[in-house]
Amino acid sequence: MYMKARRHQPRAGEDDVESNQLSSNEVRYGEKGPLWFPVALGALFLVMVGVLLCLTPQTKQHAWLTLHTKPTPPPTENLYLRRPLQQVPGLPPGPENPSTFVKARGATTRLHCETTAGPLTIDIHENWAPLGSQRFLDMVNTGFFSSRVGLFRAVKNFLCQTGVPGDPAVHQQWRQKGRIKDDPQWLDLTGQKQALKRGYLAFAGSGPDSRTTEFFFAFRDLKLGFQPWEVPFGELVGEASYAALDRFYAGYGDMRAFGGRAPAQGQIYRRGAAYLDEEFPLLDFMTSCEEVEGKT
Repeated sequence: MYMKARRHQPRAGEDDVESNQLSSNEVRYGEKGPLWFPVALGALFLVMVGVLLCLTPQTKQHAWLTLHTKPTPPPTENLYLRRPLQQVPGLPPGPENPSTFVKARGATTRLHCETTAGPLTIDIHENWAPLGSQRFLDMVNTGFFSSRVGLFRAVKNFLCQTGVPGDPAVHQQWRQKGRIKDDPQWLDLTGQKQALKRGYLAFAGSGPDSRTTEFFFAFRDLKLGFQPWEVPFGELVGEASYAALDRFYAGYGDMRAFGGRAPAQGQIYRRGAAYLDEEFPLLDFMTSCEEVEGKT
């Protein structure tokens, strides 16, 4: 007859009483645990059900929207206005002095353009410069500005020259299209010293019939228009456009030939926006431009 072995054999030197003790956290097999836990869990469940039943439909909707609605970002225009002003304060959203003569605008195409300094609204007037206005609209409608066009020559109290595509391949495409002839000058160059007004757009050039894709914005009323290519073809519209214009970064100044530190045009043509990003990190860009209203 054999004796049944104990489940917990004490080790040598262990006390038989201590070896059979359980820790305060252990429960003997077959014994029930404390009753307070399931009671508390059930009470909590009943409270939650009661709260849900008491919620009105409007309250439930508000709670759902609070959890799922994304916060509304601040208006984009306000963010742009935080940028430092680059021109003298207090300039008007338009010409500084009335023009002695403004040619009838005729058919007008409204554009919305985005820049890293803020949005621009531009009116292109066919009657001001038939060839220049058509060239600019061709640039817009072929996605020229989506190549990131650097505002590379921003000179305080003078002008901002731009119009070199950020992609050298785009430049090659437009180079094949060639130059356009000059439009007749309509500015009153005899009756007014500063006939090319603040907010006007005109092409840059290097001689008769030399216009390609480079153009400029006038920061102020300027004594320009005496060159055959300086014929305005459009103008900025609205306070937001002028607020952006006055925030084009002008820290690099004029071309090196005129004592400034502006990017070299030849390098932009060869290397595109990569050259500007690498060596002129504060420079602003035009990033898109599209028609919002057809000719009116």
